Amino acid sequence: MRRDAAIATTLLVLIGVLEARESAREIADLAGPLRLTASGAGLTSLGLAASVVVYLLLGWRARDDGRAMRVGALVGVAAGLIGGTLRAVIISDALTDAVGRYVAVPEWFVAVALVAFVLLSAVVSAIGGAAVAFAGVRISRSARSRPPA
Repeated sequence: MRRDAAIATTLLVLIGVLEARESAREIADLAGPLRLTASGAGLTSLGLAASVVVYLLLGWRARDDGRAMRVGALVGVAAGLIGGTLRAVIISDALTDAVGRYVAVPEWFVAVALVAFVLLSAVVSAIGGAAVAFAGVRISRSARSRPPA
């Protein structure tokens, strides 16, 4: 299970990094105020779907409710902290420039906002990871208990 957790964490971090690189590019290219674009929403949806698949597979392999929830939460915390930190580093310059165009904030403001982002990423990923991994173990049970066709 440790190997599965390490692979899942790596995949989730990779998904987040790829999404952050594209987000940073989009933020830097915006001439006007920051706003959600169709491509940004699509990219976020794709990243979320890929992440859900990773957690479902993690739960599928766990085969036990408690174990699935624990490993989902632990992977979520790890992926949230590692991936969130990498995403924050990737978007920090573009975000600082974009915020600076429209509002005067202290130098530390964006850094504090990004730290909060990383912490929230870990919490949300832990909760979501536990829930989706739990769903994965339940799906695997129902698939195994079906009589052959």
